[in-house]
Amino acid sequence: MAVNWTHHVDTLRYDGETEQRRLELETATIVVTSHRVLAFDRSSRSHSPGTHPYRHADRPNVQHVTVSQSGSTKHLLRSLLAGALGLTLLTIAAVVSFGELIPELELDGTAAGDGTGAGAGTGTGTATDAGDAAGTTAAVDSTFETLGVLFQVLDTGILIGGILSLALAVVFAGLYVRSRSRQLVLEVAGGDDIAVPLGETDDAAPITLSLSEAIQPGPTADQRSPAEKAEFSQSSESGESRPRGDRRRGRDESG
Repeated sequence: MAVNWTHHVDTLRYDGETEQRRLELETATIVVTSHRVLAFDRSSRSHSPGTHPYRHADRPNVQHVTVSQSGSTKHLLRSLLAGALGLTLLTIAAVVSFGELIPELELDGTAAGDGTGAGAGTGTGTATDAGDAAGTTAAVDSTFETLGVLFQVLDTGILIGGILSLALAVVFAGLYVRSRSRQLVLEVAGGDDIAVPLGETDDAAPITLSLSEAIQPGPTADQRSPAEKAEFSQSSESGESRPRGDRRRGRDESG
């Protein structure tokens, strides 16, 4: 049975590290401490290869908090490949007809020989030649007829393959759309970004604002003046994550 580490955050804290804010999402938990940002992913995707149910980053390295939508690139790639194959096969079926490449031969299966000529020996030779020619003509005609049938089957196979490939592309596209989901992304400078899923009941705007405020240095929301609250809200909406001390220093230098 898997342990829910969100109930044991105290054991993960360093000496002197204190918890300052905790955000409980539908399938994830974000904990901001005095030193770090801890992210716990409780969704089913955390058990997939290449993903981690727990990640953390030092607070100064977390530059931005954003919301993005992403889906399974595996389904998207399969949809593109199947669609390209289907369009190629249908184009070939529309432009080229392999069945028409086989010429329709009109070979005369009889040889002229009316029994008249130089003598009885000549007549016998003519009849034999006519029989050989008729046999050769029949064999050639049968070969071309067989090739014609095979090429017609090839034309039909290319058409059916194109249709099935496009249908498969639509199926994979549907799977990709279903796999798309919202993610809360913590952009980490010098390291891999931390992403946790947002559920249907998670309101992205206040979550992003609250997390950005908790990560940045300076007083918390209940300790700020109304002017500082308005300034922080505007900087968060514009994507700016400059520390409050830098903004104050900029005002002092300009003033």
